[in-house]
Order: sequence, then C-alpha cells, then structure tokens
Amino acid sequence: MRVFYEKKHFYPVWLLLIVVSLGCLSFSNQSTETEADASATQIAFDLTLAAFELQARAASAEALQADQSQAESESGSVAEQPAGVKTYSSFGTPQHWGTGTCEIACYFADVTGDGLDDFIAHDLDGIYVLPSTGSGFGPFSNWTGGPSSCDIACYFRDVTGDGKADFIAHDYDGVFVVPSTGSSFASPSNWTGGSSGCDIACFFEDITGDGKVDYIAQDFEGIFVMPSTGSDFSAPQLWSEGSCDYACYFADATGDGKVDFVAHDAEGIFVVPSTGSAFDAPANWTGGPAACNYGCFFRDATGDGKADFIAHDTDGIYVIPSTGNAFKAVANWTGGPSNCGISCFFADVTGDGATDFVAQDLDGIWVMPAQ
Repeated sequence: MRVFYEKKHFYPVWLLLIVVSLGCLSFSNQSTETEADASATQIAFDLTLAAFELQARAASAEALQADQSQAESESGSVAEQPAGVKTYSSFGTPQHWGTGTCEIACYFADVTGDGLDDFIAHDLDGIYVLPSTGSGFGPFSNWTGGPSSCDIACYFRDVTGDGKADFIAHDYDGVFVVPSTGSSFASPSNWTGGSSGCDIACFFEDITGDGKVDYIAQDFEGIFVMPSTGSDFSAPQLWSEGSCDYACYFADATGDGKVDFVAHDAEGIFVVPSTGSAFDAPANWTGGPAACNYGCFFRDATGDGKADFIAHDTDGIYVIPSTGNAFKAVANWTGGPSNCGISCFFADVTGDGATDFVAQDLDGIWVMPAQ
C-alpha cells in the first residue's frame, strides 16, 4: 500500500532563532530586569523548542516516505510476489525445435536426468532419444539398439527413483521395466512377475510420494495401487472404490509431492488427495461442470509445484491454476485458437519448472514455452 503524506511548510530553525534573538535584544536595553523580561525569555525558549520539534517531525515524515518508496521499488509493488520468483501466465511464440517424426509414437520425458524433458521417438528400428538442451533438441541416438515394442502400451516414467525416466513396456505377460542409464536403456525385467492388466486404464505416477513412480490400475471395482519398491511393483492395494463419469487423471494438484486422484465428473472436477497410503475425501475443485473441447490435462503450467487444470478448447488453451484446494482464475494462455497437426503434449522441455505447450505437427515439433 502506497502511503502519501500531506506536504506542510516548516520554517527553518534559524529564522525562528533570529526572531527570538531580536525579542531578547529589545528587552536587554531596559535598565532593570522586569517580570516582562522573564516572560519574554521563557517564550523564547518555548519557541525554540517548538521549532526543533516541528523540524524533527518533518524529517521523520520525509524519511518514512522515502523508506516506503524504496520498499515498494524493491518489491515491485506486488506484496504477494516474493523477490526473484518468476510467474508464468501464458505460452510464448511457437519455436521450431525439430523436423523429425515418429513412426509409431512420440513421447516427452526426462530420460537423461538433467531436469529437462527429452524428445523420445518410437520408430520401427528402436527407441530414439533426442535430448533437450533447453532451447532445442540435440542429436538423436537409438537407446534400445534395435527394434522394441509394447504389446499393450509404452510409458516413460522414473520407477527406479534415480531421477531418470525409464522405459516401461506393458506386455501380455507382465509390465517390463527397462531402466535408463542416462545414455541408453539397460536390460528389461518383469516387475509384476506375470500378466497384469487394467480393466479400464493403466497409469504410472508417484502416488506414494517417495520419488518412485507407482503402477496404478483403474478397474471396474475401483483404483488399485501397486507401489514401486525400486526393483518391482508390490501387491495391489485398493485405494478407492470410486469411478469417473468422463475420465480419470493422476496429478499432484495439492503440491505436496504426492500425486492425487482427479476425477472428471458430470458436475465438475473432483480432486481426491493422496495421503501416501490412501485417498482422502473428494472435493469439487471447479464448483460446477467443466468441459474441454479437445482434451483435458493436469500439469504445472504456473511453475509453483501444483498441477493446474489445462483445457484445450476450440478458441485456445485455457489454464485454470491450482490454489492447492481449488481451480480458479481461468485464462486463455494462447490468446486464440491453437491446434496440433498430429498431437498435443504438455512437458517441461525448457527445464524451468513450468510445463510447456508442445505441438507435434506435420513439419516437426513446435514448442511454446511457458512465460
């Protein structure tokens, strides 16, 4: 809050001293000291003291106003924003980061462990990785050394907990993990020990908050969690008997380091926080129905550690930031329609802690950094 002080005129001390001195001089010309002389002397002292007090008050007011102005200048006049903390409120101009394509599928994950999500191209002759430099993608290399497939689906998540996303192949006879060494994928091992399926959908997210991504199965009877031990997935645990009207998601909307269960229902977006060993009570974070024309995503676009609600609509990419207990203050981060020729992704390829908008188009990979 800016504080203004009414400017007042204060006469200098020396002027009052002159007036007082002249008064005293006139009294000294009398032959004898009278009662009037004493009174005049007292008045002179009183006036001098008052002058000093007025001068001191003026100096204090000016100093306080200067301190307030300096504090506002240093804080940028936004009390809620700590100095040095960057805020993100839009996606920038598209940048052409690569001309390559993916014969089977494209992915984005930090397989090198440097904090930047890399471009992963699943081709017929192997899994190729193009490391992110923060402003583009570097040279590609075949991390599997030959063809590699997934019977059901492929994922790239850090299940070993070493900071590098591993290659996860969901096959008919189990969930195989091929750990990242930082420059290639090592030997595969079956982390479920046998066949393991999901009735509706499979997810891989760190729901326990220990730094290792867990295996999550959305089945007809509820949500089962198989925590990662770092070398395999433990026995299934029923964490919720709930379901999702439209779709289920898993993201850390509360910002406590544990991925939460997000249910897109007819009456709104419900968040069911993870306690690390179970799901807590659900709450409607949108307060009413919420829809996405093309797709819904939950990623940290603002860079504050909490996953935000991202709605890809016909007239743009809308971000509804998480407050930690609700989604509020919707804003169009592209300012108008924004489409992807093949597929849209949200990944932190710049490595600044905020997810970027990545478009896989017919002419390559385009990145719109969060800014």
